[in-house]
Amino acid sequence: MKRIVLALYGKSRQDSNLSGIMKFMAEARSRGIGLLCHEKFAAYLSRFGENPDFIPPVFSDIPEADVAISFGGDGTFLRTARRLGNSGIPIAGVNTGNLGYLAHFTLDDPELLLDGIINNNLMTQPRKLLEVSGDRIPEDFLCCALNEIALLKDDSASMINVHVELDGFFLADYRADGLIVSTATGSTAYNLSVGGPILQPELDCMVIAPVAPHSLTLRPIVVAGSSVLRLTMSSRTGKYRLSVDGYSVTMKEGTTLELKAAPYFVNLLTPHDDTFAASLREKLLWGRS
Repeated sequence: MKRIVLALYGKSRQDSNLSGIMKFMAEARSRGIGLLCHEKFAAYLSRFGENPDFIPPVFSDIPEADVAISFGGDGTFLRTARRLGNSGIPIAGVNTGNLGYLAHFTLDDPELLLDGIINNNLMTQPRKLLEVSGDRIPEDFLCCALNEIALLKDDSASMINVHVELDGFFLADYRADGLIVSTATGSTAYNLSVGGPILQPELDCMVIAPVAPHSLTLRPIVVAGSSVLRLTMSSRTGKYRLSVDGYSVTMKEGTTLELKAAPYFVNLLTPHDDTFAASLREKLLWGRS
Protein backbone atom coordinates (compact mmCIF):
# COMPACT_ATOMS: atom_id res chain seq x y z
CA MET A 1 0.00 0.00 0.00
CA LYS A 2 1.34 3.41 -1.02
CA ARG A 3 2.40 5.65 1.85
CA ILE A 4 0.40 8.86 2.17
CA VAL A 5 2.49 12.06 2.09
CA LEU A 6 1.31 15.47 3.31
CA ALA A 7 2.88 18.79 2.29
CA LEU A 8 2.72 21.35 5.10
CA TYR A 9 2.28 25.09 4.58
CA GLY A 10 1.60 27.76 7.17
CA LYS A 11 1.77 31.40 8.12
CA SER A 12 4.74 32.70 10.11
CA ARG A 13 2.85 34.51 12.86
CA GLN A 14 0.98 31.93 14.93
CA ASP A 15 3.14 31.31 17.99
CA SER A 16 0.14 30.39 20.13
CA ASN A 17 -0.67 27.53 17.75
CA LEU A 18 2.81 26.05 17.63
CA SER A 19 2.15 23.27 20.16
CA GLY A 20 -1.01 22.26 18.28
CA ILE A 21 0.88 22.12 14.98
CA MET A 22 3.60 19.97 16.54
CA LYS A 23 0.92 17.68 17.99
CA PHE A 24 -0.63 17.39 14.51
CA MET A 25 2.74 16.43 13.03
CA ALA A 26 3.37 13.84 15.77
CA GLU A 27 -0.10 12.36 15.30
CA ALA A 28 0.42 12.10 11.53
CA ARG A 29 3.75 10.33 12.00
CA SER A 30 2.23 7.91 14.50
CA ARG A 31 -0.18 6.84 11.75
CA GLY A 32 2.60 6.20 9.26
CA ILE A 33 1.95 9.36 7.23
CA GLY A 34 4.93 10.99 5.54
CA LEU A 35 5.47 14.75 5.95
CA LEU A 36 7.13 17.45 3.84
CA CYS A 37 7.40 21.11 4.82
CA HIS A 38 7.51 24.23 2.64
CA GLU A 39 10.82 26.06 3.15
CA LYS A 40 9.29 29.23 4.60
CA PHE A 41 7.13 27.34 7.09
CA ALA A 42 10.10 25.14 8.03
CA ALA A 43 12.20 28.24 8.72
CA TYR A 44 9.48 29.56 11.01
CA LEU A 45 9.19 26.29 12.93
CA SER A 46 12.97 26.06 13.29
CA ARG A 47 13.19 29.44 15.02
CA PHE A 48 11.55 28.00 18.12
CA GLY A 49 14.40 25.67 18.98
CA GLU A 50 12.52 22.50 18.16
CA ASN A 51 14.56 19.37 17.56
CA PRO A 52 15.79 19.78 13.96
CA ASP A 53 15.01 16.11 13.34
CA PHE A 54 11.35 16.85 14.09
CA ILE A 55 11.09 19.32 11.18
CA PRO A 56 10.04 17.39 8.04
CA PRO A 57 12.14 17.38 4.87
CA VAL A 58 11.94 20.77 3.17
CA PHE A 59 10.73 21.60 -0.35
CA SER A 60 10.50 24.86 -2.29
CA ASP A 61 8.65 23.99 -5.51
CA ILE A 62 5.70 21.67 -6.22
CA PRO A 63 5.98 18.76 -3.75
CA GLU A 64 5.39 15.09 -4.47
CA ALA A 65 2.50 14.86 -2.03
CA ASP A 66 -1.03 13.49 -1.86
CA VAL A 67 -2.54 16.34 0.15
CA ALA A 68 -1.45 19.85 1.11
CA ILE A 69 -2.20 21.11 4.62
CA SER A 70 -2.53 24.88 5.13
CA PHE A 71 -2.15 26.08 8.75
CA GLY A 72 -3.62 29.58 8.98
CA GLY A 73 -6.62 31.51 7.73
CA ASP A 74 -7.91 32.26 4.25
CA GLY A 75 -4.84 34.31 3.35
CA THR A 76 -2.58 31.35 4.05
CA PHE A 77 -4.89 29.07 2.06
CA LEU A 78 -4.73 31.45 -0.92
CA ARG A 79 -0.91 31.53 -0.76
CA THR A 80 -0.86 27.72 -0.61
CA ALA A 81 -3.14 27.48 -3.65
CA ARG A 82 -0.94 30.02 -5.44
CA ARG A 83 2.20 27.97 -4.78
CA LEU A 84 0.58 24.71 -5.89
CA GLY A 85 -0.68 26.20 -9.16
CA ASN A 86 -2.24 23.66 -11.49
CA SER A 87 -0.71 20.63 -9.73
CA GLY A 88 -4.16 19.35 -8.73
CA ILE A 89 -2.98 18.50 -5.20
CA PRO A 90 -6.04 18.86 -2.90
CA ILE A 91 -5.74 21.35 -0.03
CA ALA A 92 -7.10 20.96 3.49
CA GLY A 93 -7.20 24.20 5.47
CA VAL A 94 -6.60 24.02 9.24
CA ASN A 95 -7.99 27.27 10.62
CA THR A 96 -5.63 29.05 13.01
CA GLY A 97 -6.76 32.49 11.84
CA ASN A 98 -10.06 34.34 12.18
CA LEU A 99 -13.08 33.56 10.01
CA GLY A 100 -11.48 30.98 7.74
CA TYR A 101 -14.12 30.44 5.03
CA LEU A 102 -11.65 28.18 3.19
CA ALA A 103 -10.18 26.44 6.23
CA HIS A 104 -12.64 23.80 7.43
CA PHE A 105 -10.56 21.95 10.05
CA THR A 106 -9.10 22.92 13.43
CA LEU A 107 -6.16 21.90 15.61
CA ASP A 108 -8.61 20.84 18.33
CA ASP A 109 -9.38 17.61 16.49
CA PRO A 110 -6.45 16.54 14.27
CA GLU A 111 -7.86 13.00 14.11
CA LEU A 112 -10.84 14.24 12.05
CA LEU A 113 -8.58 15.38 9.23
CA LEU A 114 -6.01 12.60 9.45
CA ASP A 115 -8.61 9.81 9.64
CA GLY A 116 -10.44 11.39 6.71
CA ILE A 117 -7.28 11.43 4.61
CA ILE A 118 -6.31 7.86 5.52
CA ASN A 119 -9.81 6.47 4.93
CA ASN A 120 -10.42 8.64 1.85
CA ASN A 121 -13.76 9.84 3.19
CA LEU A 122 -13.35 13.61 2.89
CA MET A 123 -15.31 15.62 0.36
CA THR A 124 -13.35 17.13 -2.55
CA GLN A 125 -14.76 20.39 -3.87
CA PRO A 126 -13.32 21.64 -7.18
CA ARG A 127 -13.26 25.45 -7.02
CA LYS A 128 -13.05 27.59 -10.14
CA LEU A 129 -10.42 30.28 -10.59
CA LEU A 130 -10.21 33.45 -12.63
CA GLU A 131 -7.24 34.34 -14.78
CA VAL A 132 -6.23 37.74 -16.11
CA SER A 133 -4.10 38.39 -19.17
CA GLY A 134 -2.68 41.52 -20.78
CA ASP A 135 0.39 42.64 -22.70
CA ARG A 136 1.81 44.82 -19.92
CA ILE A 137 1.48 42.42 -16.98
CA PRO A 138 4.97 41.48 -15.70
CA GLU A 139 6.00 37.98 -16.74
CA ASP A 140 6.70 36.90 -13.15
CA PHE A 141 3.29 38.04 -11.87
CA LEU A 142 0.97 35.09 -11.19
CA CYS A 143 -2.36 35.78 -12.83
CA CYS A 144 -4.86 33.25 -11.41
CA ALA A 145 -7.19 34.02 -8.50
CA LEU A 146 -9.29 31.76 -6.32
CA ASN A 147 -11.09 34.71 -4.70
CA GLU A 148 -10.96 37.81 -6.87
CA ILE A 149 -9.19 40.06 -9.32
CA ALA A 150 -9.48 43.76 -8.51
CA LEU A 151 -8.57 46.98 -10.31
CA LEU A 152 -7.96 49.76 -7.80
CA LYS A 153 -6.94 53.39 -7.73
CA ASP A 154 -3.26 53.90 -7.00
CA ASP A 155 -2.35 56.12 -3.99
CA SER A 156 -4.65 58.93 -5.01
CA ALA A 157 -8.00 60.43 -4.11
CA SER A 158 -8.94 60.37 -7.78
CA MET A 159 -11.24 57.67 -9.09
CA ILE A 160 -10.41 55.38 -11.97
CA ASN A 161 -12.61 54.67 -14.97
CA VAL A 162 -13.03 51.05 -16.05
CA HIS A 163 -14.57 50.41 -19.46
CA VAL A 164 -16.11 46.93 -19.33
CA GLU A 165 -17.09 44.69 -22.22
CA LEU A 166 -18.97 41.46 -21.51
CA ASP A 167 -18.57 38.75 -24.16
CA GLY A 168 -17.67 41.38 -26.75
CA PHE A 169 -20.50 43.80 -25.94
CA PHE A 170 -20.22 47.07 -24.03
CA LEU A 171 -21.54 46.73 -20.47
CA ALA A 172 -20.70 49.93 -18.60
CA ASP A 173 -18.11 52.53 -17.71
CA TYR A 174 -17.42 52.24 -13.99
CA ARG A 175 -16.17 55.44 -12.37
CA ALA A 176 -15.21 54.26 -8.91
CA ASP A 177 -12.38 53.63 -6.46
CA GLY A 178 -12.06 50.24 -8.07
CA LEU A 179 -13.76 47.24 -9.62
CA ILE A 180 -13.80 43.68 -8.25
CA VAL A 181 -14.39 40.58 -10.32
CA SER A 182 -14.99 37.71 -7.92
CA THR A 183 -15.40 33.96 -8.19
CA ALA A 184 -18.25 32.25 -6.36
CA THR A 185 -15.69 31.12 -3.78
CA GLY A 186 -14.53 34.71 -3.31
CA SER A 187 -18.04 36.09 -2.85
CA THR A 188 -17.52 36.06 0.94
CA ALA A 189 -14.22 37.97 0.66
CA TYR A 190 -13.59 41.46 -0.79
CA ASN A 191 -16.84 41.22 -2.79
CA LEU A 192 -18.89 40.92 0.40
CA SER A 193 -17.24 43.98 1.97
CA VAL A 194 -18.43 46.21 -0.90
CA GLY A 195 -22.01 44.94 -0.80
CA GLY A 196 -21.79 42.13 -3.32
CA PRO A 197 -23.96 38.99 -3.04
CA ILE A 198 -23.03 35.79 -1.23
CA LEU A 199 -22.88 32.91 -3.69
CA GLN A 200 -22.85 29.17 -3.16
CA PRO A 201 -19.22 28.35 -4.03
CA GLU A 202 -20.10 25.51 -6.43
CA LEU A 203 -21.93 27.92 -8.76
CA ASP A 204 -20.38 28.50 -12.17
CA CYS A 205 -20.49 32.28 -12.21
CA MET A 206 -18.61 35.45 -11.31
CA VAL A 207 -19.56 38.77 -9.71
CA ILE A 208 -18.69 42.24 -11.02
CA ALA A 209 -18.80 44.65 -8.07
CA PRO A 210 -17.68 48.31 -8.05
CA VAL A 211 -15.83 49.82 -5.08
CA ALA A 212 -17.45 53.14 -4.01
CA PRO A 213 -18.95 53.91 -7.45
CA HIS A 214 -19.64 57.51 -8.49
CA SER A 215 -23.11 56.48 -9.70
CA LEU A 216 -25.38 54.69 -7.23
CA THR A 217 -27.11 52.90 -10.13
CA LEU A 218 -24.00 50.79 -10.79
CA ARG A 219 -24.75 47.77 -8.65
CA PRO A 220 -23.00 44.39 -8.33
CA ILE A 221 -24.10 41.93 -11.00
CA VAL A 222 -23.67 38.17 -11.45
CA VAL A 223 -22.62 36.83 -14.85
CA ALA A 224 -22.00 33.35 -16.24
CA GLY A 225 -18.77 31.61 -15.38
CA SER A 226 -18.09 31.14 -19.10
CA SER A 227 -18.13 34.91 -19.66
CA VAL A 228 -15.13 36.79 -21.00
CA LEU A 229 -14.54 40.31 -19.72
CA ARG A 230 -12.39 42.95 -21.37
CA LEU A 231 -11.46 45.84 -19.09
CA THR A 232 -9.78 49.07 -20.18
CA MET A 233 -8.61 51.51 -17.49
CA SER A 234 -8.01 55.22 -17.42
CA SER A 235 -7.25 57.57 -14.53
CA ARG A 236 -6.03 61.09 -13.77
CA THR A 237 -2.79 59.74 -12.32
CA GLY A 238 -2.09 57.60 -15.38
CA LYS A 239 -1.84 54.40 -13.38
CA TYR A 240 -3.81 51.90 -11.27
CA ARG A 241 -3.27 48.75 -9.21
CA LEU A 242 -4.01 45.25 -10.47
CA SER A 243 -4.64 42.95 -7.51
CA VAL A 244 -4.88 39.15 -7.79
CA ASP A 245 -5.94 37.56 -4.48
CA GLY A 246 -4.18 40.39 -2.64
CA TYR A 247 -0.96 40.37 -4.67
CA SER A 248 -0.74 43.59 -6.64
CA VAL A 249 1.27 45.36 -9.31
CA THR A 250 1.13 48.94 -10.65
CA MET A 251 -0.13 49.21 -14.22
CA LYS A 252 -0.26 52.09 -16.70
CA GLU A 253 -3.63 53.43 -17.85
CA GLY A 254 -4.85 52.51 -21.29
CA THR A 255 -4.06 48.83 -20.85
CA THR A 256 -6.73 46.31 -21.76
CA LEU A 257 -7.07 43.22 -19.60
CA GLU A 258 -8.99 40.03 -20.35
CA LEU A 259 -10.60 38.09 -17.52
CA LYS A 260 -12.02 34.59 -17.88
CA ALA A 261 -12.19 31.24 -16.12
CA ALA A 262 -8.81 29.61 -15.57
CA PRO A 263 -8.20 26.24 -17.27
CA TYR A 264 -7.77 24.38 -13.96
CA PHE A 265 -9.40 24.08 -10.52
CA VAL A 266 -8.28 24.21 -6.90
CA ASN A 267 -9.43 21.08 -5.04
CA LEU A 268 -10.63 21.92 -1.53
CA LEU A 269 -11.01 19.16 1.10
CA THR A 270 -13.84 19.42 3.64
CA PRO A 271 -15.67 17.11 6.08
CA HIS A 272 -18.88 15.69 4.66
CA ASP A 273 -21.00 17.42 7.30
CA ASP A 274 -19.43 20.86 6.76
CA THR A 275 -22.04 22.30 4.41
CA PHE A 276 -22.29 25.76 2.86
CA ALA A 277 -25.31 26.56 5.03
CA ALA A 278 -23.55 25.45 8.22
CA SER A 279 -20.45 27.44 7.31
CA LEU A 280 -22.45 30.63 6.79
CA ARG A 281 -24.24 30.24 10.11
CA GLU A 282 -20.96 29.73 11.92
CA LYS A 283 -18.82 32.36 10.19
CA LEU A 284 -21.44 35.10 9.93
CA LEU A 285 -23.07 34.33 13.30
CA TRP A 286 -26.51 34.07 11.73
CA GLY A 287 -29.31 33.70 14.23
CA ARG A 288 -27.20 34.79 17.20
CA SER A 289 -28.24 37.71 19.38
